[in-house]
Amino acid sequence: MTPPRGFRCLMCGECCRGRGGVYLDREGAAAAARHLGLDLPGMEAVFLEREPSGLYSVLNAPGPEGHCLLFRGGQCLIHPVKPLVCRAWPRLWALVTDPRAFLEAAEACPGLSRLGFEALSAEYRSGGKPLPPRSYKAVLLARSGMRRQGGHGFPPA
Repeated sequence: MTPPRGFRCLMCGECCRGRGGVYLDREGAAAAARHLGLDLPGMEAVFLEREPSGLYSVLNAPGPEGHCLLFRGGQCLIHPVKPLVCRAWPRLWALVTDPRAFLEAAEACPGLSRLGFEALSAEYRSGGKPLPPRSYKAVLLARSGMRRQGGHGFPPA
């Protein structure tokens, strides 16, 4: 996924701060494990939690200085195979449609603050596809052949 025109990631790691919200499907988790020289059970033991939906979430405990557990030494440990939501940044539904959400995110992201809401939302208005609202988990579940129901994913019927 290429960044929006005019956006340049400054690799500051601010988008990697906080708890939760980062999910991988089985393919993504296996790719991350291979990248780190681990097998999937080893990756799960250190970084991931398997959800009832079949997706994997990065363990909900911030790493050093409040960053994602996969962000160490000023960089993402799995950058070449990073999760969908990380690859999509800043193409998130709220950021391209809501100036207030954009401003809040731009306070933390210096690359985003240099871009501006109008520039980012112009790409969306001209047919760009942001990550869907609320949860990109639905995208991962669909790609994995699963469906969402009542907020939970279930194996295909």
